Amino acid sequence: MKPYLIFLLLLCASCVKMEDPIGNYPVYLRLDLSNKDKELRPINSSKAYTEKNINMNIERAGFGGVLVVHAVDDRFHAFDLACPHEASRSVLLAADENNLYAVCPRCGSKYDIAFGTGAPEGVSKYYLKRYTVSESNSQLTVSN
Repeated sequence: MKPYLIFLLLLCASCVKMEDPIGNYPVYLRLDLSNKDKELRPINSSKAYTEKNINMNIERAGFGGVLVVHAVDDRFHAFDLACPHEASRSVLLAADENNLYAVCPRCGSKYDIAFGTGAPEGVSKYYLKRYTVSESNSQLTVSN
């Protein structure tokens, strides 16, 4: 009976999900692809939104800000700008020049944005925090 109990305990321990280091912060952005956010129209493009470039009266940008990506699958994806490994509002990711990865300036981890997965490469074990993107005509709504 003991071996089964030990096996069951190990199985349960392996199923434990790692806690989200970013947490839940409000996200709400209304983007206009025909006007102020037109740089997101081309496939393989991205734009960062922080408290500095949004209307704080009606919009919210999560923990560190929001990175919106028009990925190679022609879909829009949105992620928190804070590196989940660092979990600090002052350590923000930046898209590389080809919009393939979001890169952390402190730990050097790279996160896939080209295919919208947010998968980590490097020291980070966490995927990027993902937000919901809804598309209607030339409008995007990013929320959580």
